Amino acid sequence: MDAFKEKTVGCLLAAGVAFTVVGLFLTWLFAVSGIYSGTYTREPVTNRITNAGTLNLVPLALTVVVLGVLMTGGAITYGLWFSKASQTGTRKVVPYARIISRYGFTKNGQMISAAWEFEEALRPRFYVRMQTSPTDIAEYECVDAVFWSCGEGMVGEAEIQGKWLGKFVPYIGTPSS
Repeated sequence: MDAFKEKTVGCLLAAGVAFTVVGLFLTWLFAVSGIYSGTYTREPVTNRITNAGTLNLVPLALTVVVLGVLMTGGAITYGLWFSKASQTGTRKVVPYARIISRYGFTKNGQMISAAWEFEEALRPRFYVRMQTSPTDIAEYECVDAVFWSCGEGMVGEAEIQGKWLGKFVPYIGTPSS
């Protein structure tokens, strides 16, 4: 996912949680205030409420809660869908792909690049930054076996599927292209 989409999904998720929390607080505030207002403004004989006060704003506050839940659910759903869809599609073979860099991330999001850091990390995720054409440089996720076959600066044949690098076979000698 590119930086703009990540930022959009993250902001939508944070805004959804904030809307939900604020909406729940306002619902409680308006309900309690409206109940007190209704209790104090009853008619003496008929016991009829003459002024509900802020109790009339509870539906508006509940709408904010529903909007927040929908925003949060939408952000989570889109993030999961994009994560799954980025590794699907037709597999294509790219000749003369150049490895720009390789790195990984630990479970807590810390970037690692040294071999000893990968050995110490618990279930790291492996990434390769690769140039597939003179104008196209992208990041691909891969498994550890493919990761270790990709040396920085190597040129070879790559099999990619969406944003997944399935195989990399380096060329031996000087590439002709």
